[in-house]
Amino acid sequence: MNDIESIIGQCRKGEHRAQMQLYNAFYKRVYNSCFRILRDSLEAEDAMQESFLKALTRLHDYDETIAFGAWLVRIAINTSIDKLRKKEKNVITLNEDMGYNAIADNDSDDWEYIVGKVEQVKMAIEKLPEASRLVINLYLIEGYDHEEMAEILKIPTGTVRVQYMRAKQKLIELI
Repeated sequence: MNDIESIIGQCRKGEHRAQMQLYNAFYKRVYNSCFRILRDSLEAEDAMQESFLKALTRLHDYDETIAFGAWLVRIAINTSIDKLRKKEKNVITLNEDMGYNAIADNDSDDWEYIVGKVEQVKMAIEKLPEASRLVINLYLIEGYDHEEMAEILKIPTGTVRVQYMRAKQKLIELI
C-alpha cells in the first residue's frame, strides 16, 4: 500500500504519469462496480471515467485513514447511481415510504447454502428488478451495511432493510 500512498502524493502534485498508474491499479475494480449497477458496458465505462476524474480533482479531500480503493469505489457507486437517476430508471421505487415489517427470516440455513454457490447467485441477481439488484450488489458484492446503503441511496435505513429482505427472498425463490 505504500506504493499507492506514494502514487497519490505524486497525483496531488499533478503528475500525469502517477495518475495513469493510479488508473491502471484500480480501473477494473471501479469498472466492475459501475457495471454491476448500470448493466451497460458503455455506461459503466463512462461512469468509471467520470469517477476517476472526480477522484483526481478531489484528492485533497481524500482521508488516508480510509483505503483509497474503498474511497474510489464509493465515488464510482455514487456516480453510477446518479446516472441511473438521470435516466429515470426504476430505482425510484427505493424511495417508497415503507414501514419495516418483519418478513419471515427462518431461511438462514438456505441462505448460507446459496452464498456458497456464488455463480448461481450472480445469475439470479441478474434476474432481479433493478432496485433489488442494486441493494443486493451494494450489500453482497460491495460490502456496505444497511446504514451506508441508506446514505448512498439517500433513503431511510428501514427502506433499505425491506428492499434487502425482499431481494433476498426473491433470490431464494430463483435458486
